[in-house]
Amino acid sequence: MQTVCSCCDLIINIPRVSNSEVALCPQCQHKLSAGDVNRDSRVVALSVSALLMLLSGMFYPFISFSSSGITQTITLPDAARILFNYDSELLGLFIDLSIIILPMSLLVILIPLHLGVLKTLPEAIGRRLLKFTLALEPWIMSEIFLIGVLVSMVKIMSLADISFGISFWAYACFVVLYIATLANVNHPRLWAQIKPIQLLEAAEHAKRAIDENIKACQVCQQLCTAEVCTRCYSKTYVRNPHSVQKAAAWLITSIVCYIPANVLPIMHTISLGDETPSTLIGGVITLWQSGSYPIAAIIFLASVVVPLAKALVLSFLCFMVAKPTNKHTKGYTRIYQLTEFIGKWSMIDVFVVAILVALVQLGNLMSVTPGLGIVFFTAMVICQMLAAHAFDPRLLWDSPKNNNAENAHDRNR
Repeated sequence: MQTVCSCCDLIINIPRVSNSEVALCPQCQHKLSAGDVNRDSRVVALSVSALLMLLSGMFYPFISFSSSGITQTITLPDAARILFNYDSELLGLFIDLSIIILPMSLLVILIPLHLGVLKTLPEAIGRRLLKFTLALEPWIMSEIFLIGVLVSMVKIMSLADISFGISFWAYACFVVLYIATLANVNHPRLWAQIKPIQLLEAAEHAKRAIDENIKACQVCQQLCTAEVCTRCYSKTYVRNPHSVQKAAAWLITSIVCYIPANVLPIMHTISLGDETPSTLIGGVITLWQSGSYPIAAIIFLASVVVPLAKALVLSFLCFMVAKPTNKHTKGYTRIYQLTEFIGKWSMIDVFVVAILVALVQLGNLMSVTPGLGIVFFTAMVICQMLAAHAFDPRLLWDSPKNNNAENAHDRNR
């Protein structure tokens, strides 16, 4: 199978990959494909099991919080519902979407897709379904929410008695099954049911797609020379138009949000009538002083260090686009891949606040309310995810001459 690496633009002929093998780009080590095997029955079984666990986690007690004889029990949907009560509608909607609605939608779609429905549906509807599943995956944060729940329990375990309900264990099983489902989904096989991939003949001396004006569709990986993909009908480009400008714009917006996210309180704790605001750094210090060193380190890295490091890394990569390719370019590409992978893990603190707000509602005895800082923090993480997605790593492997020529070509289109 002929393909083009989405990170370095190298034209590669991949031999048939067995079940236990993975094809890597010889130039930048980017993962190109896994074993081309039929896992339809496994995906269906895992999807149905995950869906049942998710539905089970919706209706039973999730976590119980007990202090001074008063008990508060919440269900999974309460994490977002109580945020609506505190005029944090956007944050509540984001949590509902990322941990319940989007994963449920993805699983519901994957089941018929792997039962062969693509062979019977009209081609246009099949294309839209596959595009929709690809668009959903980056915004599903069920595993991050589960880690956030465990972190929030560590924060309040010394203040009250905590017990996990049936829904918690059901949701934990759902997360494991969901991850296993995605690991077995074979997107190339699904796209082949829409239309088999068409091979292009590249010149023997050509090493990169840009040399032959070959475009790799960013949606279905079909190689073509036309402006529209012949398989999924998405627009194709030699390079993503205005990639650096878009990444820089999202990056600047995230930096603007980073300052209030760290200065303003992310939540307010009311204990016996006294209100205490808590910032990101303040929460880390509290955890450290209480002896929860591993949790404090995780929160500090995920919520403070990682967002700042991502901003610096993406700024550096945008700058390096104007420099010629050198021996360090492979390292730059790996840094970008790592940055894109860890992007959404900074959302841990958002879910910690959501759980604490939903769980700790005991009136003046003890309660937690969301602060404005958590809204800015959520916006910052989303902007950084969009910045990493907008950046085209192939530009790192181009010469500045090629970059200028491509920018001029995009302006003329």
